[in-house]
Amino acid sequence: SVVFSPDSKILASSSNDESIRLWDIKSGECLEILRGHKKWISSITFIGNSELLASSSGDQTIRIWDVATRECIRVIRGYRNWVRSVAFSPNGKILASGNGDQTIRFWDIYSEKCIKTISAHNGWLLSVAFSPNGKMIASGAGDREAIVKIWDVATGKCINKLYGHKGWVRCVAFSPDGKILASASEDNTIRLWCIDNGECIKLLNQHTDTVLSITFSPDGTRLASTGADNDKTIRLWDTESGKCIRVLQEHTRWVISVAFSPNGKILASGSGDSTVKLWDTDTGKCLQTLTEHSYYIRSVAFSSNGKMLASGSRDRTIKLWDVFTGNCIKTLEGHSYWVNSVTFSPDNKIIASGSHDETIKIWDVETGECLKSFKNERPYENMNITGATGLT
Repeated sequence: SVVFSPDSKILASSSNDESIRLWDIKSGECLEILRGHKKWISSITFIGNSELLASSSGDQTIRIWDVATRECIRVIRGYRNWVRSVAFSPNGKILASGNGDQTIRFWDIYSEKCIKTISAHNGWLLSVAFSPNGKMIASGAGDREAIVKIWDVATGKCINKLYGHKGWVRCVAFSPDGKILASASEDNTIRLWCIDNGECIKLLNQHTDTVLSITFSPDGTRLASTGADNDKTIRLWDTESGKCIRVLQEHTRWVISVAFSPNGKILASGSGDSTVKLWDTDTGKCLQTLTEHSYYIRSVAFSSNGKMLASGSRDRTIKLWDVFTGNCIKTLEGHSYWVNSVTFSPDNKIIASGSHDETIKIWDVETGECLKSFKNERPYENMNITGATGLT
């Protein structure tokens, strides 16, 4: 995992070598190697205004690091299995974690105390998500019951059990206003649930394979979903009516990455057919097909101003695109193996890319120059830094 600090001054990276590295963006120097975990590190995120960093690991612990002193100030223990998913409350004070021992744990990251432990499901916790106001948390799991559960954060009590799915629940997501919960399952369906009464208000059942991902548009009026290999579609749904507005099916292979523009008007998709497509979310029209990659696309990411799109590919390149013209502005070459993921810094001045060549590269957006190349002793396996803004 790789993530920028909110002030764009530091890049943190984690690896299967059990370490976290802090990099100075300007100089490219490794400021510190944070050691303490005893197994691979699954995820990292900055907390607050770059003062703290949290990491979760296969050693069944979560560590909180002081970025200024480089010291581990908290070690959160108590797991009998590795952490599957983590999410911070909106105010950053509480950490929720779900893992293979079928529990959700709530931690006060400053006191290091486990506030609550919930025996949540009868299988792995695959997804946890806080409501926008931080008062509730939803969970989905890999169990036979296929129940989506909603919990009161203050009391730790289950306030609703949502029945309906027939397969593992792969993903849960709250709408931006917190009134709707979406869940995606291996039964090929998406369900929209009313938070107030727990009723399934919409069943979205037009995918023909496992629904891999769901994401709300910034205003919450639309939902985008993608299907697995036998589906190959992106579907846009009207969240109020539950109707599929459009089936975006010009891709000829599976779609591995989708992203809404910051204003929600454009959806970008990257596919195994080696193309990036830009879609008008109002009409479903394909605005642009970007064809300059020669192998399938692993990652797409918008700049925070919505003017640029970055794409990373198995052809070993990153391409920067003008969202409005569809022109390829720059091709960033330097990786010796496929590019797994790309992300813009918050100020849009630099891009970080992670590759199977075991490097992280930092690129100047304006010049296209590779400013720095960070290489760890061991590979960045299964790296995913797309839209790296936190653990949700």
